[in-house]
Amino acid sequence: MRKIKVLHFCDKFGMRGSTIHGVSRLFTWWFPRFDRERFDVKLYGLKNPDSASRAVEDEGVPIAYLGKSVLCPSTLSTFVDVIRRERADVIHLHGWIAANYGRIAGRMTGVPTIMHEHGVDPNFPFSQRIADRTLSPFTDMAVAVSISVKDFLVKYRSVSAQKVRVVYNGAPTSDFSAADPALVAREKSALGISAGSPVIGTIGRLDTQKGITYLLKAIPQILKSVPEARFLIVGDGPKRDELERESVALGLTEHVTFTGHRSDIPVIQSMLDIQVFPSLWEGTPLTVFEAMAMGRPIVSTSVDGLGEVLVNGESALVVEPSRPEKLSDGIVRLLSDRQFARLLGDNARAHSLKFDIEHTVRNLELLYVELSDGSKSRVR
Repeated sequence: MRKIKVLHFCDKFGMRGSTIHGVSRLFTWWFPRFDRERFDVKLYGLKNPDSASRAVEDEGVPIAYLGKSVLCPSTLSTFVDVIRRERADVIHLHGWIAANYGRIAGRMTGVPTIMHEHGVDPNFPFSQRIADRTLSPFTDMAVAVSISVKDFLVKYRSVSAQKVRVVYNGAPTSDFSAADPALVAREKSALGISAGSPVIGTIGRLDTQKGITYLLKAIPQILKSVPEARFLIVGDGPKRDELERESVALGLTEHVTFTGHRSDIPVIQSMLDIQVFPSLWEGTPLTVFEAMAMGRPIVSTSVDGLGEVLVNGESALVVEPSRPEKLSDGIVRLLSDRQFARLLGDNARAHSLKFDIEHTVRNLELLYVELSDGSKSRVR
């Protein structure tokens, strides 16, 4: 039986100012787990190679590059040529530009398309809204990573609710377990953290969306109750310099460490007594699934997919966004009540099994079968 041929097209593999972003990490988790007996899956990058795409390749996922841009007059014809040459059965699209050209190319070639939306964007440009309204009839299926993202697709991207499937992200939960205590102790020492200091951290792209400024604003209040606390801001991004200046202005230099990009996330998470998600908007960040799998006590805002995945008082403390006093109250509560913190962490670990990356991949495969099963299963 002929395998189902699926082509993934992605706009970009890194965000401005950051080393790599969540969609790229998903590729490194998805592709080795697709059933190669049934599916022939290939990844294409719209542009030329860069450091972010090379990082994906270094993880064992090959990428073919189109070497095109949004304004290149041959971009559409290149999409069409690739789809025909590869004899694709399904086109899976990531990013606005890929979704625009891919949906047109899908209609021209008769190959069904999946438009994958990985988050919500309150700054969604009007020009893309026009493009989405125009291309709505060409959208065979859309995948949303949470119910809130589904609502975003319907309200802002002109996708019929009947065409949207919610497929939650996940993480390879078996990869996220406590690191060797000796290694953790060495890393703490390297970061200047004493053995008895509680460590609170956040991991992710340093951009407005992640709400790091509100965590910084919460720290002075936390230090009044727990003066020995240390804080790790892990990741890079366009707001790093601004956030470091804010940390200095708040007098937090001795308490806050900006680590930059780290690839040893289980080691970092093993240092944390509490992991914080102060986001202002989200899809479902991959780090929340990692934190759950690690059994970290979590304090998170209630936005979008975070509010869907985490259960307040059961698997996390969930607070309102943009409220540093709420973050500080939650963090101090967990630092003061270690038994409750352990309970939240244990519940989060158990809950994480529902979000193992294997479930995500199997659900995507079901969609590929549905779309490739003939015109009767396509929503035109």
